[in-house]
Amino acid sequence: MPGKLVSKPIFIKLLVMSLAMLVLMAAHLPAQLKLSSDDLGLFQFRNLGPFRAGSWVTCFAVPEFPSEAHLYTFYVGTRNGGVWKTTNNGTTFEPVFDGQSHLSIGAIALAPSSPETVWVGTGEAYCARSSHSGDGVYKSTDGGRTWKRMGLGDSHHIPRIIVHPRNPDIVYVAAMGHLFTPNAERGVFKTEDGGQTWKKVLYINDRVGVIDLVMDPANPEVLYAASYDKVRLPWHYEAGGPESGIYKTTDGGMTWKRLAGGLPSGYVGRIGIDIYRKNPQVLYAVVENFRQPTAEEVAAARKAGRPARPVPLGEVYRTDDGGQTWVKVNSGKEPLANKAPYSFNQLYIAPDNDQVLYITGVTLASSVDGGRTWRDADWPPQALFQSAFGDVRTLWIDPQNSKRILFGSDGGVYVSYDGGKTCHHFYNLPLGEIYALGVDMDEPYNIYAGLQDHDSWKGPSNSWSGQVNLSDWVTVGGGDGMYNVVDPTDSRWVYNCREFGNFYRLDQKTGTRQRIQPVRSQDKEPYRFNWTPPIHISPHNSSIVYIGAQVLLCSLNRGDDWEEISPDLTTNDKSKQSGAGNITFCTITTISESPRKPGVIWVGTDDGKVQLTTNGGASWSDCTPALARAGAPAQLWVSRVLASPHDPGTAFVAKSGFRNDDFKPYLFRTTDYGRTWTTISAGLPDSPVNVVVQDGQNPDLLFAGTDNGLYVSFDRGKSWLPFQNNMPAVKVTDLVIHPREADLVVGTYGRGIWVVNIWPLREMKPEIMNEPVHLFSVRPAIQKQYPVFGNYHLTGDSHLFTPNEPDEVVIHYYLKQESGEKVKVGIYDAERKLLRELEGPGKAGLNRVSWDMRKAGEGRPGPRVEPGKYFVVLQVAGARLERPALISKRISWSLGPQPVVLMTPDRQDNLEE
Repeated sequence: MPGKLVSKPIFIKLLVMSLAMLVLMAAHLPAQLKLSSDDLGLFQFRNLGPFRAGSWVTCFAVPEFPSEAHLYTFYVGTRNGGVWKTTNNGTTFEPVFDGQSHLSIGAIALAPSSPETVWVGTGEAYCARSSHSGDGVYKSTDGGRTWKRMGLGDSHHIPRIIVHPRNPDIVYVAAMGHLFTPNAERGVFKTEDGGQTWKKVLYINDRVGVIDLVMDPANPEVLYAASYDKVRLPWHYEAGGPESGIYKTTDGGMTWKRLAGGLPSGYVGRIGIDIYRKNPQVLYAVVENFRQPTAEEVAAARKAGRPARPVPLGEVYRTDDGGQTWVKVNSGKEPLANKAPYSFNQLYIAPDNDQVLYITGVTLASSVDGGRTWRDADWPPQALFQSAFGDVRTLWIDPQNSKRILFGSDGGVYVSYDGGKTCHHFYNLPLGEIYALGVDMDEPYNIYAGLQDHDSWKGPSNSWSGQVNLSDWVTVGGGDGMYNVVDPTDSRWVYNCREFGNFYRLDQKTGTRQRIQPVRSQDKEPYRFNWTPPIHISPHNSSIVYIGAQVLLCSLNRGDDWEEISPDLTTNDKSKQSGAGNITFCTITTISESPRKPGVIWVGTDDGKVQLTTNGGASWSDCTPALARAGAPAQLWVSRVLASPHDPGTAFVAKSGFRNDDFKPYLFRTTDYGRTWTTISAGLPDSPVNVVVQDGQNPDLLFAGTDNGLYVSFDRGKSWLPFQNNMPAVKVTDLVIHPREADLVVGTYGRGIWVVNIWPLREMKPEIMNEPVHLFSVRPAIQKQYPVFGNYHLTGDSHLFTPNEPDEVVIHYYLKQESGEKVKVGIYDAERKLLRELEGPGKAGLNRVSWDMRKAGEGRPGPRVEPGKYFVVLQVAGARLERPALISKRISWSLGPQPVVLMTPDRQDNLEE
């Protein structure tokens, strides 16, 4: 009877029965898959390169004493690779900042009176579209062995730190503040207690920061600061403003005066300043000034459909009276400001001659007559550092010997001992800024990578010499290398691109390359290509290639012809398409076709759109509103769309707030073709997500790359764990899981390529955690025979090389509890004859033991077994588990490149495309 009360005894009986049922059910529920850091620590990465080209360097610091340290010790700050230290003049370098969470470095300073006291300002201040923020200033009192964070976490970008010459507790920090949005923590900050407290001593407003700072070496109460008025938006860069100027204090920062007396005012960009050590009344400044466009420039801009903008000029000014009056010393017509002064424009005075000046730019411009005339104002250099890579970012001139110069560029670190006439490249710094990755199906497979300012490269996952070194990497494309996509059925064909388009098809068989750039008819708007324009090969037909502009283009014949298969998939906001600063906007950033169903194609754009077609482009659905309802800000950059390899209706979307100073992780999944979305970012740190991949065998296994490291999920994104191990917390830009080898290939924007095998992680399921013992399947192995004869390998300590993965059969097993007895691992042949007995670790959790593919030996390694089928038997705690183990083949390498005939006299049809 409805509403009838149940008597108390019956109610208690039912309650007891319900609780018992819950206990019984819980006992049979699968355990949550929770691996410890020790378990995941088994997966150690190999850092493969490519390192030979170098990478963007931001700053140097050299101790002034003792004399041995001054000659042989220096620190290197890198754009996204942390801080490096050498104590042997560059023979070797050690990373000393890898334990921190932000590896973008803007400034390093040593206390002149205490050279073991090192200050680091995080967040490089080059104001580029890819300038990553930091989390404040750090201090070490033991030469970089340990660090303490000292505050200013919201300053984001720190270009200069100056330590008082006699009191190491007095420190000044110049801060630019947030790159894309206003904030208050910018200007000049001062501490008088070694960083315990800070005082903002110079502040203009919440949009203007300080880009340069110098101190009078004779009077540390006198400092000069250069403020920088600029605005960066995702679609526009306003390179100057009225608040850019030079300020001076004579009382240690208590009061400041803006200097005039001949300096330009109005619309002014980045300013670089330096002070002459021998006479501190002498200073120079390089000023990014602007003139109005000429009538011819206005007409040309109107014809191109864009607004005419002020033209930057590189003007150099000198003062002989401590900044009261300034004189422009150059004509201003030199091409000192031709290339992005916002990320160059630093000026240096030789410490022993005020007539010798240097300015960073596409080359190192120099003057020997006080700035009146300039050498090497444009590429190529004809006077100094002729053999060095360009885009010069920083310089250090030895105050005791001006011919000794450290030179930092996008090519890394160089040193000259003759004032720049000749130089040596420290190619042994393992740096590299990867935009995107590709792999092929060769054996061993190769990795392809596009690098910032350094072309596209190809290198082996395992090399013929037993180690991957600089000579193993070869270029497969030019420019800023971007996407490199390899035909999975025939690695002869590689499709790659550089910045803003410029698509090519490379024939690796003949070593020739064909440009496959689509061109739109003149009656339509030109194609808009992103800085990193995506390429995608159909997983169903490798002759079908997709590229993204504002529309999706498809080729059915490897790029020979193109067809538009979509309308404009962006917001097509005209107000955001003519921005200054060499930016295109309202473009496609990412493409993914479902491996499960042809014609299901996902597209993401830089202005926040996520679009889907299920019929090869005949019609499109905008998934952006549904994503917004799930918590994805509609306007944020779509960093990745990924069609699931398991289900045609499932996809993943990552959005990045980096260009909005929004550092939350935005990662989502749909299982119904984008109609509804679920956020899957729980457990990820506040760091933008750049890439996500789903394993092709285990749908629960995901990896996510963020601006501050790599993460793994074993439950389709419900929870995440750090997956760093020996890899620092560097920005991860791309991830690939090799389908055959189960290698996770990681592209980082700062430290090159990292590789780790994840074979057992593919099998990790919650039910395994309930088993007392579990033996994982064994990854097939290949024996490698290296044709290395005599003294092939380079000697000395300056060379970078990464050993091949060990020539072993790797066996993984899981123990629910620590074993109190020996863990035996037996290797048997096909006839069940015992060949080798190994002892494995007995700790609770995931364990590993390796077999070197040799029989047991007496006091020496036994003979190598032949390829074939073997058996692994695990015995522990009364359990006996068995798995087959396959040694699939034994390989070696042919020696040397082989020539290819492209043309003969009797065959004039040129095979070169």
